[in-house]
Amino acid sequence: MESSVKEAKCVNCGAPLRFDPESARLVCEWCGSVFEIQEGGFEPVPVDERPDGTMPEELPVYLCGSCGAEVVADAVSASVKCPYCGNNVVLTDKVSGGLRPDGVIPFAIDKKALPAAVQSYYKGKKLLPFGFFKESNITDVVGVYVPFWLYDCSLEGTAVFEGATHTSSREGNYVTTETNYYEFTRGVNVDFKDIPVDGSARLEDALMDSLEPFDLNGIKPFRADYLAGFLAERFDKGSEEVRKRAEDRMVTSAMSVLRSEASKGYSNVSEKSRDVTAHPTATRYVLLPVYTFNVAHKGQKYSFAMNGQTGKVVGHIPTDKGVKALRNLGIFAAVFAVLMLIFSLVSC
Repeated sequence: MESSVKEAKCVNCGAPLRFDPESARLVCEWCGSVFEIQEGGFEPVPVDERPDGTMPEELPVYLCGSCGAEVVADAVSASVKCPYCGNNVVLTDKVSGGLRPDGVIPFAIDKKALPAAVQSYYKGKKLLPFGFFKESNITDVVGVYVPFWLYDCSLEGTAVFEGATHTSSREGNYVTTETNYYEFTRGVNVDFKDIPVDGSARLEDALMDSLEPFDLNGIKPFRADYLAGFLAERFDKGSEEVRKRAEDRMVTSAMSVLRSEASKGYSNVSEKSRDVTAHPTATRYVLLPVYTFNVAHKGQKYSFAMNGQTGKVVGHIPTDKGVKALRNLGIFAAVFAVLMLIFSLVSC
């Protein structure tokens, strides 16, 4: 069964176009033509009208408009490259109807910026293996629009805390400390807007969370033109499936603020119980720009990602045990030297 596709083509020469992050335009690398992307309105689709993320077992087949080859796509890809001619093919049935995103943040950074961004990320990482800077290299770079759910939610409820105060007094050679304990209740009533959670099962959640924040003011009405030259995925985790992650993040954030406020006037505060309820108010489905890549070093590959809007880099980096041991030895030597200096001054 053949499915529908959309390709961005140059009207001057017919070659495929790609979205250029630096100019925010469609460019033709064959004849050099440049085209503006026409902004238009959009009608957000209510979340309850979207599919629940269940994928069909049969893989759909698409025809490449450039070379006519049959392209087989997996169930969650929304934009793929033809393996024969390299043309980018947007799978329109994955981004229409109930699957149409409410918005997209276009790539703002070209992949040429990756090496400098990664080098900057390495700075301050004291435990990297010797020679890692020179011997590692970036591989498997993919620019992909990752599906995210944005949640609006209201939190309300109460939390019970126990606070303690300490008062000390000296009587001769003795110091007496009096500790008083208090139990008190604090209320929480706060609204959250656009808390992002990725809807892709193929990408590591912790890696995607670490890429935040995205500037959500940069969301534009969805147009398939932004996908030209990049890969894209449709969600395979429905909004209800990942909603609890968003609500847990909101509760954690709210309780952190509440605990900070509750600590004022006390020596220490501990939480005894809470009764906080989340009330979802709205959900949006958007595509956010991410570069995924690996850093290869001595036969090992380490997963990295870069925020395609802000340039923030996150990733898994190796730790050299020898470097760590030397660093700990250096710290020990410094502390030992200070202690010896203090001892010598006391002895004098």
